[in-house]
Amino acid sequence: MSEIAVVGAGAWGTALAIVLGRKGTHRIRLWVYEPEVCESINKRRVNEAFLSGQEVPRSVRATSSYAEALGGADIVVSVMPSHHCRRMFKAMLPNVQPGMLFVSATIGIEN
Repeated sequence: MSEIAVVGAGAWGTALAIVLGRKGTHRIRLWVYEPEVCESINKRRVNEAFLSGQEVPRSVRATSSYAEALGGADIVVSVMPSHHCRRMFKAMLPNVQPGMLFVSATIGIEN
């Protein structure tokens, strides 16, 4: 079972977390900025703000903590808007470990 951190819970990040968690063969931690989105995913199993109507599998757990999202992750999927990348990667740095595989699904180009 892979430990996967998906950083960014907009429509695209949530959709990727759903696909990765669908079979239950991976443990997915979805980093979420908005507290109400985190609660919606963990309690009602749906991202009502960005991807309503799509059930989030039980293998996906939302968190607003970088330490919790990245702790023990084998793979980190970056799905934040490009204009937030620099700031967010700096904030994530204390939780990054050697050997983590990074996948970029970031949308856009930083100005």
